[in-house]
Amino acid sequence: MGFFKAIGSGFGNYTNFSGRARRSEFWWWALFAFLMGILTVIPILGWLIALAMLLPNLAMQVRRLHDTGHSGWWWFIGLIPIIGFIVLLIFYVTDSKPGPNQWGPNPKGIGNEIYEPAPAAEPAAEPAAAPAAESPAAEPAPEA
Repeated sequence: MGFFKAIGSGFGNYTNFSGRARRSEFWWWALFAFLMGILTVIPILGWLIALAMLLPNLAMQVRRLHDTGHSGWWWFIGLIPIIGFIVLLIFYVTDSKPGPNQWGPNPKGIGNEIYEPAPAAEPAAEPAAAPAAESPAAEPAPEA
């Protein structure tokens, strides 16, 4: 994925916290966010840019975590100084998990054919109704 396609994907999926984001998509977006961050030194423009980038940044990070097989809740580990940043950085540089996971198919298409769900089996035909059991009262009494 290229730079401009990643930017389009970031803004196009700005509220999409499900799904997966490839490494290239994430890092091109990170470069764009860094370049936009340089503009935040201009007071009013900086606030507008920071506000406009808040949700897309968060959504992209969550989708990247999903691609590596981690829940989006792992984002909160970044709030731990130094260690949290290192853990997230490791997750962000890790390659995609092959095949689909609970957040969707692999965006690279690797392993998706292996994990295709088997076609649903046809429902079994209902068994024929069993003959009604005879009532004990209908049976003749044994002779003594």
